[in-house]
Amino acid sequence: MMCKSVVVLMLMLMLLPVAECVFAQENGAMNVAEYMSKETRGRVAVVQPSKLAERLDAKHGSKDNRTTSVGKNTVGYRIQIFADNNQRTAKNEAVMRERIIASRYPEIGCYLTYKAPAWRLRIGDYRTREEAVEVMNQLKKDFPAFSREMIVVVDRINVAL
Repeated sequence: MMCKSVVVLMLMLMLLPVAECVFAQENGAMNVAEYMSKETRGRVAVVQPSKLAERLDAKHGSKDNRTTSVGKNTVGYRIQIFADNNQRTAKNEAVMRERIIASRYPEIGCYLTYKAPAWRLRIGDYRTREEAVEVMNQLKKDFPAFSREMIVVVDRINVAL
């Protein structure tokens, strides 16, 4: 008897969404795409708190925002400062190195990425390998503790228009 009531309850729970859909269609409800095309005529209004707007304006307006890409995305070179797949320490180590390098070279873009299973810290947007090697040699002088891991890699770079 207990098994039969469980089956009936499960069946009712499974049919509930179907009944909801039928009821919604009978009352003239429409899906998101229909609503966007009919009611808003393709216009979308974004409502956000004023504090969020201030933070976004401050973030995009400051020179401290090193990771925002502006311009065309193309193939070029970056300097890889760090790459590790140790789940316990890799992210913290990458963030620490990013802060150290960004404090000394705020004009160079830092790109911290996670591509399973490794965290990578790459810097710069260089069109030629020679340009990247020149900057890497200077970085090796300024950061000898990181120099063993530095290497020039091919990557998608951001080029100002």
